Amino acid sequence: MSDKPHGKGAKKMRGKPFDEFHCFFIKDFRKGDSIRVSLKSKDKRFVKGVVTDVDLNNCLIHYKTADSTDNVTTINYIVSLENFKQDFLKS
Repeated sequence: MSDKPHGKGAKKMRGKPFDEFHCFFIKDFRKGDSIRVSLKSKDKRFVKGVVTDVDLNNCLIHYKTADSTDNVTTINYIVSLENFKQDFLKS
């Protein structure tokens, strides 16, 4: 099973501008932000990532991890959002 919360089919995905608890809004995310993304895996609860792009039309967040450069998620899977942190993926 992949650690990715969603497949790479970004064209088929569409998210909502707010998460279910209204903690995050899609426009809060910027390229370079440090995020933690919830996983559908029993081995890991979340993965660290860095935002590479924000699709405002479909409300999708593209990010890279230490293992992969092309990941896509919706706002409901975001656990935390922080400004850019040096070496965030290494720690």
